[in-house]
Amino acid sequence: MTHVALVGCGHIAAAHLEAWKKTAHGQVAVLFDVSRELAEKRQKEFGVARIASSLDEAIKTADVIDVCTPPHTHADIARQVLRAGKHLLIEKPVVTSAADWESVRAVAGAATIGVVHNLKFTHAVQQAKEWVDDGRIGDVLRINRLFLTSPESDRMLVGDKHWSHKLPGGRWFETLPHELYITHMFAGPLPVASVTALHTKGAVPGAPADEVCIVLAGDRCISTVHYSASSKENRRSIEIFGTEGKIEIDVLSDTATLASAKDSRVRRAVGVKNVETGQRLLQAIPDRAEYLLRRAQKETPHATLIRAFDDHLAGKGPSPTPLDEVDYVIKNCDVIGRKIDAAVGRA
Repeated sequence: MTHVALVGCGHIAAAHLEAWKKTAHGQVAVLFDVSRELAEKRQKEFGVARIASSLDEAIKTADVIDVCTPPHTHADIARQVLRAGKHLLIEKPVVTSAADWESVRAVAGAATIGVVHNLKFTHAVQQAKEWVDDGRIGDVLRINRLFLTSPESDRMLVGDKHWSHKLPGGRWFETLPHELYITHMFAGPLPVASVTALHTKGAVPGAPADEVCIVLAGDRCISTVHYSASSKENRRSIEIFGTEGKIEIDVLSDTATLASAKDSRVRRAVGVKNVETGQRLLQAIPDRAEYLLRRAQKETPHATLIRAFDDHLAGKGPSPTPLDEVDYVIKNCDVIGRKIDAAVGRA
């Protein structure tokens, strides 16, 4: 049995604790948080045997350290874990600078580093990846990501206290890894082509750059990301366009739909959008049945990823987040976060 210490018992810790219960080899044996009260709350909820009195104690008593603390604490914790020769699973953003990442990798030795790139393991993204790998949309030409939100629906934008506000690029640095590893997943390591950021009259403290557009471009594919902190729509969507069709992903409802690019007189007569709406409805019935089954089984993206990480440690599969993917995400987060800050005059 692999003994796991979970460090940081805040908002996301519950998803990790539930996920470890679904693994074949791992068991959360100890908790640690600077707030003893918060650790005791999680202990009561999940029946964890022990609460450590220090980070050092937690590291000594486990084989794997699962880090769920705010990002500005990650580099120091990661270096301490890896110097002790223990395996590391850590929430994104892994660190807040490329320099910190290099220092973390320098002390990794034979220990394994896993990162919680959980959006990869949603039902919709996995379905889209299957379609792309099967050639259903041909060669990928374009990826569009929309992340529209506002303080009315986004807890990270409210007031000026959330830890994400102090990150490079503010609140967007917290979600930026998702956009980068999704691009990497479908189009490979596209370099940053441009970053445009606006500070409008509606800007809130949590997102001083309240309108952001990022362009990543390679030899054949372009990926764009649009962040808005001012939209009441609360949209999270991904569009993947190929030479022979397109895939639309609604991240919030975890649905993916596939549409053909083939033209015809009938499609034009009925209306392309109307045809695609009909296709979506036909796809929705079996898709929602599978989705609801996964929900009933508590098969969350965190559970899928952490089970794959647990299997990888046991020598039974590849890493769910290979280091080339992690390296790409961190280095480009570093570039983009600082470009956002520079664009709005934020030190």
